[in-house]
Amino acid sequence: MKYLRLIPVLLFGMMLIACNTTKKLYEAQEYDQVIQRVAPEICAGDLNANRINMVAASYHKANQADHERIQALKATGQPDVWPEIYQRYCSMKGRNDALSCFPTKVKNGMNYVKLDLGEDMTIARNKAEAYLVAKANQLLNTGTKADAEMAGKYIEQLKNTNQENSQLLNLQLKQAMYLVDKVEFGVASDYDLPDGFVETLFDFSADELPSNITQIYVSKDPSFACVVVDKLSVSPVRLDEVTFKEANGGKNVEVTDYTQNKIATISGTIEYFPTRAYRYYSVPFEVKSTFKNDYTTIKGDRDACSVETLSRLDRHPVPVPTDESMLIDAAKKLNELIANELKK
Repeated sequence: MKYLRLIPVLLFGMMLIACNTTKKLYEAQEYDQVIQRVAPEICAGDLNANRINMVAASYHKANQADHERIQALKATGQPDVWPEIYQRYCSMKGRNDALSCFPTKVKNGMNYVKLDLGEDMTIARNKAEAYLVAKANQLLNTGTKADAEMAGKYIEQLKNTNQENSQLLNLQLKQAMYLVDKVEFGVASDYDLPDGFVETLFDFSADELPSNITQIYVSKDPSFACVVVDKLSVSPVRLDEVTFKEANGGKNVEVTDYTQNKIATISGTIEYFPTRAYRYYSVPFEVKSTFKNDYTTIKGDRDACSVETLSRLDRHPVPVPTDESMLIDAAKKLNELIANELKK
């Protein structure tokens, strides 16, 4: 029985501590913490007048402070103010949402009005994203490690503003590129790649890479990116021909134009995972190596040929490249694509 008598006392003590903590937060002007602490209890039915008044005062004071700050920031006309403006709109919306479940009588008593911030927030977010993307790119385009580190602040702000921003992953990758001096790649494929393919794929000259990258490794367990070859094909040799006749001064000739064709195609994705802090993403690719040779033959009087036909008569059929050599040539094109990706 003694223990049972202690329970109300303990509960009362805990309530006093909670009230005292909330009051201290209010006095310290930590209005959002007051709302976060007390609003759920009011929604659950705790209609203590003092706590309601404290939340109401916190709500209006915090919103008034944000409103005044937003107006002051807008008045500067500077593009760098929009991330803060957007975050303050988010805070106002968050408070408004937190109090939306209050009983109608409580809302009326505290002059609660549902805020319509949708358009203002959209405008602020768009301008904030545009500024953060431009600022991060500006710093990353200098090519220095110090600026790349500084760009991280703006990239993180962009992530907090909109995780689905179309430029976010590219900026994260670009920053990661400038913070390392060696890059580890991998190659994955269900196809048997020809000898020399991987070596050709990663044979970069110094001017093809960002200035800070001194070496690219190829690893079975890459830490930065992997080239995944999903499709590898080489077409059969095709010989197209078109025959027609030409005449000149009573002389006739039969002309046949030939075209030798063969195409090697490699397609897949470059899969990036620069660090565990960044989300994985991939860039699709398709590269082709094309062999094409035109030549012409005639049957009949050469003097009947047009000038255009005569200009083609010195062309002849040539040996068709092997499948392996065409795939190596396609690897060179993929090498150029990777280099361009790394220098974006």
